[in-house]
Amino acid sequence: MEPCCVSSRSTLSGDSMREQNVRPLNRYIYLLGFFLGSTLIPRSLQKFVAIPVGDVFYLLMRRSRRAVKRNLEVIGRGRLGPQEISRLARKTFRNYGQYLLDYMVIHRITSSNKDTVIAGEAGAEHMARALRDGKGAICITPHLGHWEMGGLLLAFRGGTLNVLSLDEPDPRTKAFRGRFRHSKGIRELYIKGGGEDPFSTIELVKALRNNEIVAMLGDRQDSPNTIDVDFFGRRTRFPMGVAMLAMMTGSPVLPVFVVMDTGWKYRGIIEKPIYFDGSERGKRERVVREGMQKIARVFEDYIRRYPDQWYNFYSYWE
Repeated sequence: MEPCCVSSRSTLSGDSMREQNVRPLNRYIYLLGFFLGSTLIPRSLQKFVAIPVGDVFYLLMRRSRRAVKRNLEVIGRGRLGPQEISRLARKTFRNYGQYLLDYMVIHRITSSNKDTVIAGEAGAEHMARALRDGKGAICITPHLGHWEMGGLLLAFRGGTLNVLSLDEPDPRTKAFRGRFRHSKGIRELYIKGGGEDPFSTIELVKALRNNEIVAMLGDRQDSPNTIDVDFFGRRTRFPMGVAMLAMMTGSPVLPVFVVMDTGWKYRGIIEKPIYFDGSERGKRERVVREGMQKIARVFEDYIRRYPDQWYNFYSYWE
C-alpha cells in the first residue's frame, strides 16, 4: 500500500528511507477515519472536506510537499512557474483526500449506480478484442487518478480480474483492503518485496492462459528486474515484469487510466494495446526496450495532462 494508505503496490524495494517518505499515512487508524468520513458525509459535500483536509496535510507534511513540488518541476520541463507548482502541489493533496474518501465506499458502487461517480468510459473495444483473441489481457497503470476504481470498472465488464499486489505487512490494513476487492469478485495475488515471486508468476501465467485479466501498477520499481526508459526527459528505471509476462503468454498490454474529470467524477480510459513479440530470440531485448518505452510515453501523456493526480509523495527521480 502507498503513497499514503491505499494502493496495490509498494515503493522502491530495499530503500527504507524512501519507503518512509512514501508511506507516512499508511496506518490503520487513517483508513478508519476516512471510512467514517466517506460513510457519514454525502459525496456531493465531500469536496468541502477533502479540500481543507488536503490543505492540512499539505502544510504539515513538509517533506512530502517538497517532494511533490520537485516532481512537478520535472513534469513541467521548465514550463511551470513557482506559483503554478505550488498550486498543483496543494491540489495533489486535495485530490488524494477525495481518492481516499471514494476508496472507502467503493464497495457500494455497482454497475447500475456507477454513473454517480463515473462520468464516462472509453476504449472498451480494446479490451473486448483482447479477450476475443483468447490470451487474456495485462492492464498496466501508473499511480495516477483512482487506480482502484479502474479495477472495479474492469470487473463490471464481466471478465475475471486478478490484481497484483505487493504484500501488506499490516494484517489489519491488508484485510481492510481485501474486503473491498473480494466483495466485487476481484482476486488478489501477493508478491513479497525485494524480488520476483515465482509462485505469483505461475499464477499470473495461468490466469492469462485462462483468458483472464491481470492488472498491475507500473511506474515504480518494486523488484531488481528493471529497465531504463526515458521518462519526462530523465533516465528512469521501470519494472519490466510486465514485458516478461507478455512475452511468456502472448497477451497484449493495455495501458488503463481512471482520472478525475469535471464535476469530481472519474473517467475510465483503455488505450490501444502494446505487444511484446518474443517469437524471435535475437530480437527480444529490442522488443522489450521499445515496448517499455511505449508504456512510458503513454504514462507521460496522461501524467502531463493530470499532474495533480499523480500520487507519488516522494522525490521520484532522486
